[in-house]
Amino acid sequence: MLKFDEMIHQAIAKFNNMGQKQQLLLNGNNKQQKLFIQLDLSLAKLAEDSKRFSVYKKDQENIDVKNYKGMITKDVAEVMKYYLLFASVHNWLDIIVIDEDDYNKITSIDADRDFNQVYLSIKRMMFNGFYNHSKKDFQFSWKMFLKFGIVDLGVDDKSLSAQFSEINSL
Repeated sequence: MLKFDEMIHQAIAKFNNMGQKQQLLLNGNNKQQKLFIQLDLSLAKLAEDSKRFSVYKKDQENIDVKNYKGMITKDVAEVMKYYLLFASVHNWLDIIVIDEDDYNKITSIDADRDFNQVYLSIKRMMFNGFYNHSKKDFQFSWKMFLKFGIVDLGVDDKSLSAQFSEINSL
């Protein structure tokens, strides 16, 4: 199981460290907006890199088999980072940390065949969380994303934890 408390600590520590070094382009007024945009962009990059949403067959045929799993794992870790950071600045970290029972429920659900529907549902709930300030919708989006990354895309816990630690190292 993923150690969400540790992941939150790592992401926030790196974020704060970058802020102390004045390497962030954020201020109090736009912090939530910019983090949300980065969350949206990283989710879109995951979708693009997965090739599951390609319109043209040739795009799916151009998958780099050797690097595919690593690339997807890195993309999932990036999305997670922005979920955690956005939840942190929104004071919603309580919805990010899920217990072992919830985690097992999420990871025991069968993979979806309709990736389009899953992706669009994640985005819709994520945007509802942002625009309607709905903590419940954002939490649902988070759990759907975890299921999408771990079950549907097949990213394993150990690889994800290692990649997350790598991108959030100080």
